Order: sequence, then C-alpha cells, then structure tokens
Amino acid sequence: MRAGDSQDSKAFDSRLAVIDSHVHLDFDEFDAEREQLVARLRANGLKDAVIPGVSASQWPKLQAIAARHGFHYGLGVHPWYCTEDWQQDIENLSKLLEERGDDPKLVAIGECGLDALHKASWEAQLPCFEAQLQLAQQHELPVILHSVKAHNEVLALLKRYPLARGGVIHGFYGSMQLAQHYVDAGCYLGIGHLLLEEKAKKLQETLVKLPLEHLVIETDLALVYQLKKSQFADKTGGSGLILHLLIEKIANLQKKSNVLVSEQVFRNTLQLFDL
Repeated sequence: MRAGDSQDSKAFDSRLAVIDSHVHLDFDEFDAEREQLVARLRANGLKDAVIPGVSASQWPKLQAIAARHGFHYGLGVHPWYCTEDWQQDIENLSKLLEERGDDPKLVAIGECGLDALHKASWEAQLPCFEAQLQLAQQHELPVILHSVKAHNEVLALLKRYPLARGGVIHGFYGSMQLAQHYVDAGCYLGIGHLLLEEKAKKLQETLVKLPLEHLVIETDLALVYQLKKSQFADKTGGSGLILHLLIEKIANLQKKSNVLVSEQVFRNTLQLFDL
C-alpha cells in the first residue's frame, strides 16, 4: 500500500466512489430507516446499488424502492423461496421481464441459485434455477447467483446454459480453485462482510492471489445487522457502508492502494451489469 493510504481512513474513504453490487434494501427491516440510511450511504460515497429480487411477492416493493432512489435491480426467485408453485413464479417472472424489458434499471436475473442447506425446498430449487438460467439466456441478462454447498451443481448448470453476460457469485467464500471454476464460467466473485471476519483465512488466502478484474463488492444483509448492534458501527462512522472496509482489506491483502482497488471493482460492477 502506498504511503498516501495511511491517512485517516474515514476522511480517505469519504472520497471513494463505490457501487454496492448486492444489497437487499427492499427488506422490511429497512422500512423505518430506509430514507435516512440511503442519505447516509450517498453522503459516504455510494453512487449506485443493485437490489436483487428474492420472491414474486417482493418484486413490486423492490421495483418501487429502486425507482424512488434511482438504484438498479434484479428479478428472481431465491432458492429459499422456491416452492411447489415455482412454475407459476417463473411464468410471472417471464411476463414481467417481457413487460419491463426496456427498463434500464432492470439489470439482472436473480438472486437465484441453489442452497443444499435449505433442504425443504431442494427438489424445487433445481428446476426453478434451471428455468431462470434459460430466462437469462433469452433476455441476455447476467445472473446474481446464490450457491451454498452446491457448487458442483451450479457449475454444471452454468456449463449447460452458458450466459453471454455471465453473472456474479454473491457472498463468495471459497478456495482459489473454486474461484477459478466460477471465473472460467464467466462469473465475477461478490466479496462481502465475511472477508472482514478474522476466521475467514481461506477467503483471505484466495484474495491474495485472485486478480482484481474478477471482483465486485457487496453488503448483502450486513446493513440490516448494522442498523441494530453493528460490529462495524465504529469503523463506518455510523453510515453502515462497509464497502470501504472491504476495499481496504483487499488492498492490504494484495498490497495495492485503496484507490486502485476501488477504481477496479467500480469498473467491474459497471461492466457486469452494464450500468
């Protein structure tokens, strides 16, 4: 890291422009403080955000919030929300994509994918995910992917349904070998709050080696917890914006400057979602 990066982190961070590639601002937990939170985030450098969709019932609220704040969004069925009615959800998603196809704020299919720990919906997850990959192909959109204990299955389906626009594995928390498999499948790796945990040694080792060109940064649900009792509150000045902490951590691991890391992940997010 250059000597210039040793100045006060809060003052330095306030000058960094960031994009949150994955944040669930539509969730009910934000209702009481959403307006104030977005204002704080923008004051601390947030230029844009992508809000992923998780369920058909949530899509209208998500779209309204994205429109109100000028953010981008995705539409999808999260594996936790796959039910025996998944075919109806996919039919509704297909219609919505047709209707909203010219909306420049709609930039992805997802959050979709597979979660082997969520056994109650596993049988529905596979066909539901496959159908969403088909929609991503049809509409030439990237996918926002949730992959937990199901990397082999996810990678196999990505091979079966190659995507012109690729996608992002959000909340990536794996080895360099796994990271390379996803990069080879045309995916970026979404790096979130797990990187900031001391026990995340494997992820930290991966990020020492992984080229910056393959990374985007995200908060996911970390903002929800920060609104209550935040482990990051002191470091973020109460803004809830951990993206600067992620930039700083990646810069330290790769022995690069905060500015270089910030600029590269910003460009990566623009490219991924065609913002």
